Amino acid sequence: MLVRVGDWAVSPPDEQRGFIGFVWLLTGVVVFLSIGRAYFSFYVLIEASQRLHHRMLQSVLRAKIEFFDTNPLGRILNRFSADVGITDETLPLTVYDFLVGVFVVLGSIATAIAVLPFILIILPPLIWYFVRLRRVFVSSTRELKRLEGMGRSPIFAMISESLNGIATIRANSKIPYFEDKFEKLHDSHTRALFSFAASSRWFAFHLDLLAFILMAMATILAVLVQDRGWFDVDPAVLGLALTLLIQISTSNFPWVIRQSAEVTNQMVSVERIIEFGSLPPEAPLKTDNDNRFEDWPSDTSITVKNLTVRYRSNLPTCLEGVSFQVKGGQRIGVVGRTGSGKSSLVQALFRILEAESGSIEIGGVDISLLGLEKLRTSMAIIPQSPVLFSGCTVRENLDPFDKYGESNIREALDSVQMMNTIDGLPCGLDSFVAEGGSNFSIGQRQLLCLARAILLRSRILVLDEPTANVDTNTDQLLQKTLKEKFSGATIISVAHRLDTVIDYDRVLVLGNGKVLEFGAPKDLLSRDDGYFSSMVRSTGKSTEELLRRRAME
Repeated sequence: MLVRVGDWAVSPPDEQRGFIGFVWLLTGVVVFLSIGRAYFSFYVLIEASQRLHHRMLQSVLRAKIEFFDTNPLGRILNRFSADVGITDETLPLTVYDFLVGVFVVLGSIATAIAVLPFILIILPPLIWYFVRLRRVFVSSTRELKRLEGMGRSPIFAMISESLNGIATIRANSKIPYFEDKFEKLHDSHTRALFSFAASSRWFAFHLDLLAFILMAMATILAVLVQDRGWFDVDPAVLGLALTLLIQISTSNFPWVIRQSAEVTNQMVSVERIIEFGSLPPEAPLKTDNDNRFEDWPSDTSITVKNLTVRYRSNLPTCLEGVSFQVKGGQRIGVVGRTGSGKSSLVQALFRILEAESGSIEIGGVDISLLGLEKLRTSMAIIPQSPVLFSGCTVRENLDPFDKYGESNIREALDSVQMMNTIDGLPCGLDSFVAEGGSNFSIGQRQLLCLARAILLRSRILVLDEPTANVDTNTDQLLQKTLKEKFSGATIISVAHRLDTVIDYDRVLVLGNGKVLEFGAPKDLLSRDDGYFSSMVRSTGKSTEELLRRRAME
């Protein structure tokens, strides 16, 4: 039974109670549906944001080294901070407001059409112009939003770089230069931001114009219809329809359209997160072959056959046709000029750089058949720049997986003469490491990395110029500890100082990514026109005599 507006006011009191009960029922349904809609909307959107974040985090952590070589830190931080912040906080609210407004506007338009069907005459041209207007606005603002997001990345990168190099900037009186550079980067970001705001204002003006035209035509037609008596329209219903049209014309409709554009623009952040969540990963962490070689590497011999490696597909090779063989338990020094391929060889051993052709065999097993977890945990490395993780204790830095007891950790620290230093800290082994390990000197950080390697008791040790940033005393302590703790291990040492490898079993001389010489130091020094002899002579006469004497001994 249809009930006209106002029937409840003229009905008897008994029937009015039925109307009131029906109103309360509708109110309860609206409240229930509103709460359910809000809970469902926010739950789904926030859950989606969490999955996108976890997917991006996993993808970045497993990305190839090429990704980190081509993407500055600021760009990565921008994705994990600004873009994730938008998907976590701004986008759910915008989507919710948009959906609420859409249903309000659709309900208002449906009511107006039902009461004033003649407004269908003016809707098609207005809808056509609106669709065309929105297409221009969305395509423009989407690109402006993308430019604004890209403009944030250099700002993050420069702040990070400036904080890390603040001592160098002040020492060279380059503060004005960095201030000027930061202002230019900030202006570039601001231009995109203000262009986006200007586009939004332009769109809002045209929406107000469309709303004014719709309201004016609807009002004129309503007066004509009522005056001419073309349709039998209840004046109360006509007033309700016009009121709804006024609401959607002046506030609801422009606001909903702006919200829809905001949803589209904020989806750029989702697009950027998905881009970083779909990066090509490294090789698998585990493979079926890991169980076949459970005791690997029982034999620590290393054979490199025609190894060719490049950092990226569009760059020249950094290693080309490298071949050499290392017997188990030997100590190998790797020397060469800058850019000769020494560090590239280390990265190839750990499969940070995958071989383009050729192979590396350890203990007779091609390392490309193994999972990265088994390969990398079976070897220890002391890098050129020691890495300590801030926010973690000294114990967690040495034993992140809690595999060793305190006695083993103290023994490793005592072997590198760092136990007294650690005991002098407020909480000993449980003292936290400052940002970048700044509460330790570079030499102490290097010794802590050595203690970490000693704790692993690996039978293969790789040294990537570990003495390049330390003093002579620390260098001597490091070399002494290596001889004592890794006496039977295979050691590959990328050397910056020739005196650290002059008494090694073999020396590998690299140049332009190729093997120039390989042999015992005294054999290489016997060749007057050899590359290694040339490098020794360039150290000076007195140092050359000392190195030759040590090689002969």
